Amino acid sequence: MKLADNIHKMIKKMHVKASAELDKKVHDDISISLAESACAKTSTMRSITKVGIVKLAVAAAIFIAFGVGFSIGRWSQPPQPEPPSLVIAYVPSISIHSSASKSEDGFWRQKVFAAMQPKPYAQTQFDKTSLLNAYKQYLKEKYYD
Repeated sequence: MKLADNIHKMIKKMHVKASAELDKKVHDDISISLAESACAKTSTMRSITKVGIVKLAVAAAIFIAFGVGFSIGRWSQPPQPEPPSLVIAYVPSISIHSSASKSEDGFWRQKVFAAMQPKPYAQTQFDKTSLLNAYKQYLKEKYYD
């Protein structure tokens, strides 16, 4: 048997008689609810959002808020400190022809040739902790000397 058939049989077996007064109350309640729904007020928000330009403005505001939030979120990451690096560069050698005879190995000739040789020099970038450690090492060496 179908469920609907079972329901109809159960209703027929019930011995309840509906009075005219009950019918009148139900009919009045239905009429009141229909009258209230027929004259339902439109809300102010609903009437404002019916305008097309307002919808466009709301969409633009949401888009801008999302963009600003996204960009601030990307910039709010803590900065990562760069490790101290040691950059070694070489000065290119300059070739010159000696004007003096090769037999003269004087003091100044040796100085000139030593100055023209490529020399490594270091550009060191220190952060606060490595600078402090270097100073501590200097104090230790000074103490033991």
